[in-house]
Amino acid sequence: MKKIFIFLALGLLLGSCSDKLTSSKAEKLIENSLEENPMYGEVQIYTGELKDNSLSEEQYKLYEKLQGDGYLEISTIEKPVLDWRGNPREGETEKFYSISLTNKSKDYLLGSNKVLFHDSAYENVMKTYTAEVDKVTDIHIIPEMNIAEAKATFIKKDKTPFFIFENDQTEFLVKKVSFQKTEDKGWTSMRKTH
Repeated sequence: MKKIFIFLALGLLLGSCSDKLTSSKAEKLIENSLEENPMYGEVQIYTGELKDNSLSEEQYKLYEKLQGDGYLEISTIEKPVLDWRGNPREGETEKFYSISLTNKSKDYLLGSNKVLFHDSAYENVMKTYTAEVDKVTDIHIIPEMNIAEAKATFIKKDKTPFFIFENDQTEFLVKKVSFQKTEDKGWTSMRKTH
């Protein structure tokens, strides 16, 4: 019982001597973290040669909108259907879309990877918005571990033309964020880069 009392007294003493994590302090820590590592919304856009049935009708309409706005180039090609040996079957063709990013869209490109098992298709990660912290609520401090968790609300700013592919079309995004308390720096944000 005496040991428990000593640990509680020590915990209260340490807690009272240290700076408290408030909502405004947490917001400032996240803002600083966002300056170093901005948080973006991301979607995948496929380019290269894609079979006619690779995209749903809804997806294709979004691709066409981006083509109309000058962010994608789309053309249709027909290729011969190949047999199991790789030889063309006579009189049989397949419809493909040849899709490419324009120079106008490359400002929003965050990364690109070749699609596995497909010779001429790429998965492009496109930026859809930049997140900016709005408020921090529900701060839960765990003093024995020197960490805290909170709920952060972010505003979706600087929406790009690729925002039309976002599943969540709302203006806000809520995420759980973590903080760590160190002896030399006090509270710091443990936010990951994405």
